[in-house]
Amino acid sequence: MEQISNTEKQARYRKKEQLKRRGDQILRKWQLEPWKHHQKSLQELHHLIEAAIKLPPGWTDEDYLNAENKLYHVYSEVVSPVNQLATDVRESRNITFESINPSDLPKINADLARAEENTNALASHLISALNLSACNEADQAAALMEAVRFVGRNLTNNREVPCTQATAMCLATINPIYTRPSWFTQKIANTFSRLIHPELLREIGKYLINQNKG
Repeated sequence: MEQISNTEKQARYRKKEQLKRRGDQILRKWQLEPWKHHQKSLQELHHLIEAAIKLPPGWTDEDYLNAENKLYHVYSEVVSPVNQLATDVRESRNITFESINPSDLPKINADLARAEENTNALASHLISALNLSACNEADQAAALMEAVRFVGRNLTNNREVPCTQATAMCLATINPIYTRPSWFTQKIANTFSRLIHPELLREIGKYLINQNKG
C-alpha cells in the first residue's frame, strides 16, 4: 500500500476541514433566515450536510469533487427553497379565487395551514424513521417505494383523485392494471419536465419509443 507523506496528510486534512466549514456556513445561513425554516427541520438539514461532506476511506480527488457538488445542491435548496409539499397540499384541494366566497377565506387559510403542518409532521416522521433504520439508501428507497405504492393503490379507490405532482408520482408506481385519471398523462409529463434535465428527458423518450417498437 502506497504511503503518503505528512505534507499530503495535512493537505488532505485541510481539504476535509474546508468542506466542514462550508457545511457550517450553509447551516448558519439557514439559521439567519427563519422564514425558510418550515421547508426543512434542523435535523434534516444536519443530515443532508453530513451526508454531503462524508468522504470514503482513501478518498480521491473525484470523491472530493463529488462531495463539493452534493454540498452545492444542499446550498441551493437552502438559498432558494421550493415548498413542493405546500403546493401539493393546496393543489389537492383545488381551491381557486373564483370558486370561493371572500368571507370563507380566513377559514380556508386556517384549514390549509393546519393541513400543511400535519403533512410536514408526517414527512418528518418518515424521514426520521429512514434515518434511524438499519437499511442502506437503496433499501430505504425500496421501503419508501412500497409506501408510495400503498398510497397509489388507495388513491385509485377515490371517486375523484386530486391532480397534484405527488398523486401523479404515486399513481406512476402501481400495477398497470389500475385505471389512471384522465389528467394523469399530462400531469406526469409536466412533473418529469420540471424534475429531470431536458437531455435526460430526450434519452428517456428515445428509450420508450424503442421499447414500444420491440
